[in-house]
Amino acid sequence: MRKKFLLYRLKRLKMNRIKEIRLQKKVSQKDLAESIDITRQAISLYEKNLRTPSPKVWQALADYFNVSVPYLQGKISYKALDPFERALYDHVTVAMNRAFNEYALLPEAREKILKAIAYSIENGELD
Repeated sequence: MRKKFLLYRLKRLKMNRIKEIRLQKKVSQKDLAESIDITRQAISLYEKNLRTPSPKVWQALADYFNVSVPYLQGKISYKALDPFERALYDHVTVAMNRAFNEYALLPEAREKILKAIAYSIENGELD
């Protein structure tokens, strides 16, 4: 039981930015849900980090708020990537998700790799 609680608390520390951005934009959960064709309850669970959106829903949310998926997920600290960086990051993320699923990499390894990519983009190491 203690392990479950600790995992729950750890997961809660890695909050996404859905609620933060929704409140900044003054959008209700109901209006957001209707705009991207999901339920209000799903939005509530995503905001509380009790459920993880599918890649399709992440993209719909990011498009709705005009931010990148990694920013919305709380993985990077900047909102706007230029079009090239966004396309590159999205392409790499999709390719890595395929690799992670195929080779069953641990979530910790995936997180380290994605953070390294985000750091490289953020610090202009791709020029």
